[in-house]
Amino acid sequence: MRDKSQNFLAERWRAHTTNLEITKVGNLIAHIGGNGPRLMIATHADEICFVVKHVSDDGFLWITTGQRDAELRPSQRGPVFLPWGHPALVMTATGCVEGFFATLTGHVLTAEQRAKDRPDWADIFVDVGATGRNDVEARGIQVGDRVIWNPRTRCMGSLVYGKAMDDRVGLAIMDRLLAVMDRERLVYDVTYVSTIQEEPGLIGAESAARASGCEMAIVVDVGLAGDVPGVDPRDVSARLGAGPTLVHKDNVAYSRPLTLALTRAAKSAKIHIQPVVFSAYVSDAGTFMRQGVEAALVAVPTRYTHSAFEMIHLGDVELTIQLLKTFLETKT
Repeated sequence: MRDKSQNFLAERWRAHTTNLEITKVGNLIAHIGGNGPRLMIATHADEICFVVKHVSDDGFLWITTGQRDAELRPSQRGPVFLPWGHPALVMTATGCVEGFFATLTGHVLTAEQRAKDRPDWADIFVDVGATGRNDVEARGIQVGDRVIWNPRTRCMGSLVYGKAMDDRVGLAIMDRLLAVMDRERLVYDVTYVSTIQEEPGLIGAESAARASGCEMAIVVDVGLAGDVPGVDPRDVSARLGAGPTLVHKDNVAYSRPLTLALTRAAKSAKIHIQPVVFSAYVSDAGTFMRQGVEAALVAVPTRYTHSAFEMIHLGDVELTIQLLKTFLETKT
């Protein structure tokens, strides 16, 4: 189903580009134009997912993580957020099948099962309401299909929360930026890149760095917000509604000149930004740096990352668009 999202973006962006392609691995690369150094604006199109690894005779789907490390167990605290009780959507070759993430509960648990303090993949399955294996197969479900969270997106005033803000918000920013930027004023030769498989290990960014032909990159992603109970602001200082974050370092130290140029653009447009350093975080920008592309990272502060209820502030989204527009249209 990767092609579905990339094809959707390709149709929206095609009229604004001089050249557009979806590469063999699935990256979307669209040349926008402009005058100056070749610069890509990039984000990723994939989201947190699980993978069907077994279909039982009685019609239940057993899953594993679609992320980097299959040995990581589902957890309320770890990088593989435990999705019990959330709606699920199985992405098959012929369409989507609804279900939910389930586990044994309440009265049917044995004493031994109740005493188990950490679940593993044998404790979680997807229920699609099937009567057996044949019913599952009749719906087009097979081993290898991806499974994603499927709650609806909700608003609370200026706050929006739901699954896959990481990185729907980046794609939305790029889409809106395309509509408001003045191509006659671009001081960079701009290329848009929507990568695949960022979540399993920054896979798409590696080939995109070569295929784009760009010497510089600004990656737009979600960032970490610490404005919730239990977070030390010395560790995570960003908060929702206070503007975009400029990430100076996570596992990689990003381009100092490019990050400072974004800082000057923010100052000239009177946009409040939040400079941050992250520890438990990686992004496509790190891969671009490793491939010799000078890269900076602009992140929208987000609560509850890698969960089914990621939360962003619409004001931060708008300010990020304004920041990028100013940067692309102004020599800093």
